Amino acid sequence: MISQTTYFRIKIKNLSSETEATVTQHCFACGALGVSEALNFVQPNLVYDPKVLYAKNFAYDVYFSERPDGHFFDALTEIAPQISWEISEEESKDWLEEWKKGFKAFKLIDKYWVVPSWEPVPPECPTPIFIDPGMAFGTGTHATTQMASYLIVKYAKQQQELSKQTMLDIGTGTGILGILARHQGFSSILGLEVDPEAIRVAGENISKNNTTNFEISGTPVDEIRESYDLVVANIIDGVLLKIKSSLVKCMKAQGAMILTGILKEHESEFLTDFIEDKNLKIEMRLEKDDWIGYWVTHA
Repeated sequence: MISQTTYFRIKIKNLSSETEATVTQHCFACGALGVSEALNFVQPNLVYDPKVLYAKNFAYDVYFSERPDGHFFDALTEIAPQISWEISEEESKDWLEEWKKGFKAFKLIDKYWVVPSWEPVPPECPTPIFIDPGMAFGTGTHATTQMASYLIVKYAKQQQELSKQTMLDIGTGTGILGILARHQGFSSILGLEVDPEAIRVAGENISKNNTTNFEISGTPVDEIRESYDLVVANIIDGVLLKIKSSLVKCMKAQGAMILTGILKEHESEFLTDFIEDKNLKIEMRLEKDDWIGYWVTHA
């Protein structure tokens, strides 16, 4: 009897496009739990429309709770004599629990630490921000989130009446940047998010931190009619370009914007197609790993 703590992965090789559908149907007819294929693709420009690179022959993985019998493999050979396969038995894991083991409390910026709710607050941590990421982006470990955090704190320290200022956080993810901004003293935050799971996660994190005046909305940015003192968009540069007009429209006349998620290799095009095109002035530029971040204002 097969242990319920394992599953079987069968890598089927030398598949052709002509036999792929038939092989897939056969796998599911024999009780496959799922099929996965790693597609090769390129993203040649800033709009991030990927182009899949199709190969004449390719491979994919098929997953079973129990090892298929010989009839399964005999039928594969009949369908496509050229294919081959590898079989491995692997341990089933709770991947979220596995990931949690590696996510520890750490200093984010200034006196603020990111602390997962299942970890104790470290004694050297003055101000914890409790973040449970779930399936949402923004734990504070990524370079773009760290740059955005730094720029928010830097901006806040230079303001005379921050308690009267509002912030729009576009692509709020876990809500980490909005929670940090409320710690700085912004009067209110609106976080926009299109992913229902991220909306749920952000709401839970707001509650865990007892954060007030931070609202999460699924409203698209192009439907926002208010303007804000600070607009923050920690989003990949291709998306930033697509929504650039809406982003600038959301900035008050004397407002500012923080843009992270710009790949260093795309910076020159981004400067031309966004910063110069929208007549913005760079107040500060940051670089971390392969990423660029900007604090900009109206020129």
